[in-house]
Amino acid sequence: MGLFAKIAKGVVKVSRRRIGTAIPAGKNAGWHTVLWVDGEPYPTRHYVHYDRGDGPLWDLPAETLHQMRAIHEAAHAVAALDGGAHLHYAQIQAPSGSEGDTDGATGACGHSTGEDAAAYTGAGERATDRWLRETGLWTPARAMCAEVAARHDRAGFLSLNPHFGFGDRGAADYRLVHDLADRMIDRRWGAVTAVGAVLARQLRLEGDDIADLVRIPNGACACRAGS
Repeated sequence: MGLFAKIAKGVVKVSRRRIGTAIPAGKNAGWHTVLWVDGEPYPTRHYVHYDRGDGPLWDLPAETLHQMRAIHEAAHAVAALDGGAHLHYAQIQAPSGSEGDTDGATGACGHSTGEDAAAYTGAGERATDRWLRETGLWTPARAMCAEVAARHDRAGFLSLNPHFGFGDRGAADYRLVHDLADRMIDRRWGAVTAVGAVLARQLRLEGDDIADLVRIPNGACACRAGS
């Protein structure tokens, strides 16, 4: 199976929470370690020093945060279709003005290859980064937030692929996941933004509706037999 371990066939749900404090990791690692509010380390490619008294890191209006969250889930959805998976749904919550939990989820099953599942995993955070750049809103702090917001995405992937790491000696680097996601996003950016625009308005889209919107076939469901 190359670098990738066996990929789960069940529904993958994606959700995100809040950032804590950042400290640099190793000099040669290419990653920094962010501490969650509960003290757990989390590697990021971008780093800014942050103290709780510094104010919100996103520092964006509620409607902009809402659009950004829609792009995150839209990218997961399009990546699932692009990889031949069955897309069940994508959803986000109505804008709340909060910079805390960014509630959203995408359900998919039956990715064709490990590489496709990796692209699906990294698509949300990498699409958010690209969207911030294309809208002129990118800052290192917001890029770091986009990475931390994807921590459940990463955790699910790493649980199946423990040989991946973040600059660790002997481990496959997680940047490969980002690279695979970036390639998919380059091919499908128009689809991602189209789905994101509709998702921001409707809050939930079924997989078949997304497939029709972007004209990518929805794959066969791999988990229906066990449901």
